[in-house]
Amino acid sequence: MVSESLARAYDLTRTLATAVESGDWQLASDLVEERSPLIMALGRDQDEASLTTIRAIQEIDAAIMGRAHAAHAAISNDFSDAKQRIAAAGFYQSTGQLR
Repeated sequence: MVSESLARAYDLTRTLATAVESGDWQLASDLVEERSPLIMALGRDQDEASLTTIRAIQEIDAAIMGRAHAAHAAISNDFSDAKQRIAAAGFYQSTGQLR
């Protein structure tokens, strides 16, 4: 039998996955903070139903991490591109002032 706290952690995990898919990173962060104590409170010995739920949470978490890494890479690329554009604009402006 799955405990209430584990069932709540599973529900939060599914909601977390939905938040990540929609790009709502603030909600995702809030859900992680709410879920963490529930996960951390799990004991070592779990019945088979609980282990199945824990494995499902782990699978969803792996997908979330993949999405988070992809989003991080995209943001890093955008930031790098923006820095290059700023540098180019600064160079253009300083070159124009030499006339």
